[in-house]
Amino acid sequence: MKSSKLAVRIVTAFAKLTGIIPALLFFKYKLYFQNKKSQGRRLPSPCILVSNHKSLMDFVLYLIVFPFRTIRFLMAEVLYNKGAFFGKFLSLLGGIKVDRDNYDFGFVGESLEVLDDNGTVGIFPEGRLPVNGVPWPFKPSVVYIALRTDAPIVPIYTDGNYGIFKRTHVMIGEKIYIKDYCREEDPSPEELDRLTKLLQEKVFALGDELNRAVNGNNGEKMSQQNNPQNKKKSAFELRHLPMDIGRIICAPCALAFRMKRIGLDGKKYDKRLRGGNLVVANHERFSDPFVVGTCFWYRRTFCLAAEVVMKNPIVAFLLKGMGCIRIDRTISDIEAIKKSVSLLKEGHVLVMFPQGGIDRSGEIDKVKGGSIIIAMQAGVPIVPMYTRKRKHWYNRQLAVIGEPFICSEICKKKFPSITDIETLSAELLKRMEECREVYDIIEGGESNDNV
Repeated sequence: MKSSKLAVRIVTAFAKLTGIIPALLFFKYKLYFQNKKSQGRRLPSPCILVSNHKSLMDFVLYLIVFPFRTIRFLMAEVLYNKGAFFGKFLSLLGGIKVDRDNYDFGFVGESLEVLDDNGTVGIFPEGRLPVNGVPWPFKPSVVYIALRTDAPIVPIYTDGNYGIFKRTHVMIGEKIYIKDYCREEDPSPEELDRLTKLLQEKVFALGDELNRAVNGNNGEKMSQQNNPQNKKKSAFELRHLPMDIGRIICAPCALAFRMKRIGLDGKKYDKRLRGGNLVVANHERFSDPFVVGTCFWYRRTFCLAAEVVMKNPIVAFLLKGMGCIRIDRTISDIEAIKKSVSLLKEGHVLVMFPQGGIDRSGEIDKVKGGSIIIAMQAGVPIVPMYTRKRKHWYNRQLAVIGEPFICSEICKKKFPSITDIETLSAELLKRMEECREVYDIIEGGESNDNV
């Protein structure tokens, strides 16, 4: 339910007056400007404030940074679902509800009404919080709104460094008129995608400028020091103790496989994985995670497990202790993606079966793009692998491991499109097929030797 303009102004002003002192103690922000001569804190009327999204506190930050401007922020429906009172309070603060589940585009019309009335609309185009510091691609709705009005876009970047003993840094960029880059009000999907990426690049370019302004010449060095993958990890971690105990208990069982690892050249695969790696393999039996884990016995191997496998609470408890991450295949399971990216960024090995389910044919017809998205967000190489059930229990378990590849070497974009993900998925399928072909050759040769 929309609140009246007068009610929004009164409640917003009251919230700012009563919260200004504790907010300033918490934020202690410092402003930077892309162009000091032509810019200031004063926002043009009307305008669209576009910012990256580091924390839920970003909304409160901009209320303090622009104390004399009523900003109507687009807010996700999940915030309104926290309770009837909280939802009403957000409406009185000027929130424009975005119902992502039902694809309700009513927020576009409401935003245009605010801009037609010389107001200010605040948008976080990522739509959700980043996963371990990795931002989401911008949604095109911000460009769509900008094309239907003469209001400029004011890009802003914040480092999200919130806390009582911290200082938040904010970079305000120069105004952007989307119509300078496109004259059409109804551009094609490809053009809309291009404009969205252009806006995203401009916003995150402010982040680079902010880093240089705050850290000077040491900015790049500090960024490297803060990279989790550059930090030396301890071999023992208490939180992974149940997993390590399970590995020790299951070690004798792993010996029964008598694992034989082969590279694409047909020779013994003796390379060792270092740092974060995403291992992708075909999936034709329930024991595949155990087989892959045996291949890389010297590393902790985490694995994504379907929700159907973890329905039983006792089984779910044991699998989680062994390093399994539950994923709901019926939805876009953001929580599972976040955990996966986090583990890879910490330098662990994650196992995925990109076919999405068990396929006993031994063929690999297609792979899903989830592994590509996770690998790109974590910035880790993908290691393709192929294995199959042994013909006889006394045979050695054969596994063919391909050469690792990094998605960024094929796709240079920081925020890949659906087409880019499909291209990378096709490349992954090709590399897994190469492993299968080598497997068939070696298996055929061994069969002839036995004859």
